[in-house]
Amino acid sequence: MILINKYEPILSVDEAFLQCVQDQAELAKIFDFIDLPESIRSIERMNSTILRNYYTNALDQNLLDVKTVKYLVNKNLRASNMAERAVEQYQKAELFIDEQIHENLSISFLIQLEKILIGDLYQNKSEINLFSGQNAKISEKLGLETEIELENLFDFLNNDQEFHPIIQSWILHFRIMALPLFSESKPKFASLLQLFWLKKNQIDMNGLLCLPHEIYINKPAYDQIVINAIQGDENSLNEQINFGLQLQQSQLSRLKELFKNYFRKQVDFEKLNPRQKNIMNYVFERGYKLKEIDDSVLNKRQKLIMYIVQHRGFISTKELVNEFDCNRKTIQRDFQLLLDLGLVKSIGAGAGLRYCINLHEKGNPILEQYQASFIQQNASTISYNEDEL
Repeated sequence: MILINKYEPILSVDEAFLQCVQDQAELAKIFDFIDLPESIRSIERMNSTILRNYYTNALDQNLLDVKTVKYLVNKNLRASNMAERAVEQYQKAELFIDEQIHENLSISFLIQLEKILIGDLYQNKSEINLFSGQNAKISEKLGLETEIELENLFDFLNNDQEFHPIIQSWILHFRIMALPLFSESKPKFASLLQLFWLKKNQIDMNGLLCLPHEIYINKPAYDQIVINAIQGDENSLNEQINFGLQLQQSQLSRLKELFKNYFRKQVDFEKLNPRQKNIMNYVFERGYKLKEIDDSVLNKRQKLIMYIVQHRGFISTKELVNEFDCNRKTIQRDFQLLLDLGLVKSIGAGAGLRYCINLHEKGNPILEQYQASFIQQNASTISYNEDEL
């Protein structure tokens, strides 16, 4: 059995970790809430696949322009050299890990990746110029010490119940980078195994995460951390995880901007007045919480009223009477409940009375009870800026 302490980082549940987990969970809910058409989701998944391929190959010193990588991944271009074939083989490796998503990490799994990334790359001569000097490669064997290290690492990850999968994924990534593995493509193995682990634990943001991008633009710092890991620095594991959390946060921020841009297109953001823009920004950040309020708090009609208010900015009782074809007093009672709960506020009076989203949720017990359960469980270990919740 593995000595757990060997992989145990010297860190408590600290603010950076809690914030990363909270942001990851909330961004997944925002993505679901804005309800992008499947065609758009497919396009963005493909874009992320292309970028992972491009940046992982770049980390492996295989520099191609992103347009070429895009054409190869989409099969609009036939690979004509080893660099382009490496892109094809990486794509096959991603498809392979998707097929193995219900399996555990194992050495046989790693050997299969080696066959795809290295063995097939050299052994398939059908697209290689016979005069290029490229020879078929014999599959490499792992050293005994490396094999023992990998067995311990995989056993730890497959059975660990203590650490969050995000932390586990960075332990996996940097341990692969520190071990004497195969003669080439180590960044690809580290990135693919990390991607596999995140997918397996359903925290890859629907296939949209592209951590190799963050690694590439922080490569000098990343290379130094890898060197420290190889040298066995006693503080190295903590350093790896803190660095990994920073990269994870950066990638989540990029995805959030992407989602925000799509949401703004949905609501014609640029045509709105300043007050309406403020409301739409709030809806993007907090609108998903409505889906979490159960029917004992708001019935289906009241939730629908909230969605209409969110997407139109302002609404009157008369407009909703026409919308729902129901009694005016029914809508007035609905709005009175929403006012009492602090979910909306009224503007104007008489015939000009309208309702909009209440932007101040601080201290609202209805919304506070739906904050991330992970934060609630650990609230005693950390203090937060109240305005951020």
